[in-house]
Amino acid sequence: VILSRCGDTLNSSYLFQITWIGVECFLLVLALRIRYPDRVFMLRGNHEDCNSGMIYGFYDECRAKFVFNWMPVSAIMSDKILCMYGGLSPYLNTLQQIENLPRPSIIPPYGLMCDILWSDRDNKYPGWPLSPRKISYCFDDTITKKFCADMGIDLIVRAHQFTKDFKGGYKFFADGRLLSIFSATNYNNEGYRGYVLRAPPAGT
Repeated sequence: VILSRCGDTLNSSYLFQITWIGVECFLLVLALRIRYPDRVFMLRGNHEDCNSGMIYGFYDECRAKFVFNWMPVSAIMSDKILCMYGGLSPYLNTLQQIENLPRPSIIPPYGLMCDILWSDRDNKYPGWPLSPRKISYCFDDTITKKFCADMGIDLIVRAHQFTKDFKGGYKFFADGRLLSIFSATNYNNEGYRGYVLRAPPAGT
């Protein structure tokens, strides 16, 4: 209401000295502060404290609406590139299953969401052996290629796994069907190159 009546941040400057009574309100103003650091300013109020936040409900709202719990765990780029942090899951039979994952949600200790975020590529054992991380599974190149063929996917892009041969920040597996990337440029102070994948527009 304030922005609509007083002018947007392209033409007006604002100093907000209010009690932040809602997560959405706080995040909106924080985003504006980041976008327009010379025109949007924020002050802390008397409720921006753990004790007051717990009494008046803001603390509980932050917990209930924990931002990461709303984030998607997978995406499709250029119609044919499946992206996720971890990897495949023995419970994943259709891409619609990923779309149907509830949000907000904490990461469960097992199941589809857990695997998408925690599983690793490993050719040491066939099938779905338990991960040495003691959570989720490992999947081999045979599983990767079959999944891509069944789902009509050209490439799976993931992160989560780093080895010494990632000097360029990436490595292909499964005859080019799986790409593991690592974007940290100086992991463990060893001077690795960070990698960014540039995907072509859909339909090309």
